[in-house]
Amino acid sequence: MTDQWEGMSEGDIEDALTSAFGGRWASWVSDKAPFKRAAAQFTEGKDGRLVMSGLLVLDDAITTDRLKSVPVRALENSWNLTRNADAREGIRDLPKLARGGYAPEEFAELVARHYKAWAAIVPHPVAAMAADAGVKPPTVHGWVREARLRGFLPPASRGKK
Repeated sequence: MTDQWEGMSEGDIEDALTSAFGGRWASWVSDKAPFKRAAAQFTEGKDGRLVMSGLLVLDDAITTDRLKSVPVRALENSWNLTRNADAREGIRDLPKLARGGYAPEEFAELVARHYKAWAAIVPHPVAAMAADAGVKPPTVHGWVREARLRGFLPPASRGKK
């Protein structure tokens, strides 16, 4: 590892990187991760979610395969979930997402509320909604489609942003 970082605490590394490059930095030490020590910078993307915009890797040898194994999506999800504790609390405060007991219009509106709340903190809100409601994702896709048709959600956009 580079001598400059040797002996620095994770907090010191985060402070040094923030001072040098700005943004939010998170560092970690792990025997299970691809690298012994690493730090990632997170900035806010267009949709308000934190996205990785920098990576510092500290180890004895950095190979292409090891670098490819950095779990970028998992790190982003973790930071967004941590940052959005209030949003998660808001999801818990919503009525349970279950078909029974609602008129079609009311249920479509509830689906839209759940979708918007999950979309603020995860990249795949339908998957999160399905897991939370205990149903399969195709079922939730149908519910979301209905909410879009009723005007509670905007039309879907194709592909990655």
